[in-house]
Amino acid sequence: MASAKKIAMKLLVDKERSRVVYAEADKDFVDILFSFLTLPLSTIVKVLNKQSTLGCMDNLYESVEKLDIQYLQTEACKTMLLHPQSEAAVQCEDLKINIDDTRPRVVYACKKDDCCSKQTCWVSSAQNAQCIHCKDKMERVVIWPKNDVKLFVKEGVKYIISSNLHVEPATVMHILSLLQKMDMKDGSVLEERYMDISEEEILTLLKRLLVSEIPVTDLYFHHNDRTDDETRDVGSRKAAQVKTESKQETNTEGISIKLLINKHTNKILCAEVDDDFLNILFTFLTLPLGSLIKILNKNTGTGCVDNLYRSAEDLSFEYFESEQSKSILMSPKLGPFLGCFNNILKLDEITPRSESGAQGCLTCCWKNKRKACTAAKCDHIVGNSVMKELNPKSPQGGTEKGGGYAKGPGKFMVTNDLHVSPVSTSSIIQLGSSFDSVVERKVVAGEVQFTESSVHELLISIQLIKRK
Repeated sequence: MASAKKIAMKLLVDKERSRVVYAEADKDFVDILFSFLTLPLSTIVKVLNKQSTLGCMDNLYESVEKLDIQYLQTEACKTMLLHPQSEAAVQCEDLKINIDDTRPRVVYACKKDDCCSKQTCWVSSAQNAQCIHCKDKMERVVIWPKNDVKLFVKEGVKYIISSNLHVEPATVMHILSLLQKMDMKDGSVLEERYMDISEEEILTLLKRLLVSEIPVTDLYFHHNDRTDDETRDVGSRKAAQVKTESKQETNTEGISIKLLINKHTNKILCAEVDDDFLNILFTFLTLPLGSLIKILNKNTGTGCVDNLYRSAEDLSFEYFESEQSKSILMSPKLGPFLGCFNNILKLDEITPRSESGAQGCLTCCWKNKRKACTAAKCDHIVGNSVMKELNPKSPQGGTEKGGGYAKGPGKFMVTNDLHVSPVSTSSIIQLGSSFDSVVERKVVAGEVQFTESSVHELLISIQLIKRK
């Protein structure tokens, strides 16, 4: 159910040209804007109902939804990919309007009292993880205590947000500079208007900033179907071409894949891959938007997300709640255990949570409604206990980072628009090409070659280091 909360915002509108010159807002709205940078791509796809226009990420997300659990390491893997937690998830609980329905402080422990009556009680941030002790599903809902964390920018400051999402403190020179850039020579065409921003408008703004150069104008004047650059979604218009062999050396261990190619056009129809390569693709779903922008050097070619990132980067530390608040926006980390063993993006994960200090075991603590008990009164004679997160990807309920989502040894087919499915007769028939025109080429994928054109090319542009 959509939130009933609203944020009042003042707009300066050029009424002759039906465009927003800038919006004036306070901390509540700017925090929401900056929180977009912390959202994993999977979360953006989810909240926009798989209509995100983020290249082929919608297809990849839908493929995970449809993928049978038997092809994943654990049942919890699907939850981690479809509902990944961001580094700032706990802070964002305090947003005036929070579009992410992930509940970051809900964790799951084993229902069996014996498993939580030890010195360490293991919990999982993803539902249906496996208990280390009894190997059953962890289904007991536990609310993690909330730490004193703050959001991003400070209160008491007015900010101006241009129509293309440059965010600056409201000063005389910033406003005059923006009016000059907008070629505003006559104040008679300007008019102040007011707009109430609800969850619906926030979602619309998120969608527009991925495709439009003027998302604030689009939001106010309801230009929600216009796309500034119809070539942004290159997935539907540009087929991957097989790259020529490179003699470049790399220290990255190669992952062997088979490409099925139309020999007449030299276009890739699909790739046959194993679980190692699939884990690389799946990791993109957990990638925070801000990290994607940083990887592509603020040149994503995707709407106004680069402007939003630059605004947070250029904003002085004096306007942030803390240095950490700015750091989370500039280099957002993966959530706990979201990374894989072949983490070619080299992104850090946040440290798994650990909560200590309870007297007695957690089982007794919960039975006493979180009132501490002494070791003498603890039924299980535990002095002090600690609650720690485990890795939901681990079939053994392990605590080490890494691991993978997909499970071999079966092969998977990845189409050019990132539909993923196990190799089967039906998947081959759906290739849509004459069978006698298809040839196979085995290659070794090394380091990812990040391009600057789109999320789709980011995902499919794999540097082919060797031919076999």
